[in-house]
Amino acid sequence: MYRIVQVGVGGYGGSWLSTIMDSDRARHVALIDIDADNLERARQVTGVNQSACFFSLEEAISKMEADALLCVVPPVNHEEVIKAGLSANLHVLSEKPIAHTLESAHRIVTYAQAKDRIFMISQKARFHPWVRRFQKLANDGEIGQVSHMTHYFRAPYYSWGEFRHKMLDPLFIEMSIHHFDLIRALLGRNPVSVWADSWNTPHSQFFGDIIGIAHFTMENGFPVTYHADAISSGDMTDWYGEIRVVGETGTLTMLYPDLYIGRKGADHGNRNAPREEVMPVSSPQEGQSAAFEEFLGAIENRRIPESNGIDNLNSLAMVFAAIDSSRDQTIKQIPDYLLPE
Repeated sequence: MYRIVQVGVGGYGGSWLSTIMDSDRARHVALIDIDADNLERARQVTGVNQSACFFSLEEAISKMEADALLCVVPPVNHEEVIKAGLSANLHVLSEKPIAHTLESAHRIVTYAQAKDRIFMISQKARFHPWVRRFQKLANDGEIGQVSHMTHYFRAPYYSWGEFRHKMLDPLFIEMSIHHFDLIRALLGRNPVSVWADSWNTPHSQFFGDIIGIAHFTMENGFPVTYHADAISSGDMTDWYGEIRVVGETGTLTMLYPDLYIGRKGADHGNRNAPREEVMPVSSPQEGQSAAFEEFLGAIENRRIPESNGIDNLNSLAMVFAAIDSSRDQTIKQIPDYLLPE
């Protein structure tokens, strides 16, 4: 049974309480938060002793025996928390993104490389069974030669938490990181370049840009068009959006709750193409449990986990390259944002 120190138990950290409690391979040994109310609510949910609740990470690490640390704090605090865990010889699982700046992410990953510990980012989208199936179908000729991907995301405003309201680029850093990592997982390809733009609306509750578009060129010249609006009116998509890969003989589509192939046959008289159901799409939260089990499996088997720090830099590079491109409207080369070899 792996002993977990969870740093950050309010807000989204609350969802992680049940994820760990539902695992038969892990349990909480310490809860850490700067807010007393958050700590008390988490203590009641988990049933841990009052003596296992802390305001200070340093105090918790010094007093409690643990195997791993879970980081669920705002990105601006990731470097401090992740390095503290690794310094204490704890394996570390962190919420995305790795950090709030590319420079901080590079420092974290470099530091983690020097430690004999597992370091993983919880990119929960990629761990769904439908993602594996999508990648296989898109690459094994099931829809013929594939030409491009489109990815659309629409959501109305809701409170993401106060720190996100103040960010300069809340869409790309906090939301698109999910989508960009998912694009990589679905295609089995890494990004090469990007052109992007982003903007806000007069009625927005966010300080920074909350709507954006990006056009990526992936390995082998494969094009991906991305459009996201996190303050839209009208219909919304699910958390992962509407994703299509267009092939010569059909279009592979994920639109929650279905993964399906639309075959040729639509016309102006009947716009509904013949449809082949592939499999149901699981809810986003199920991916979190799968990501946690991947982390525990990597610890148990002493292997590099999927979505490790080095690999996840490819997804974070997509974020910061898109942000830079949106500033000056030029094409950015993604490898320029990775660690130097």
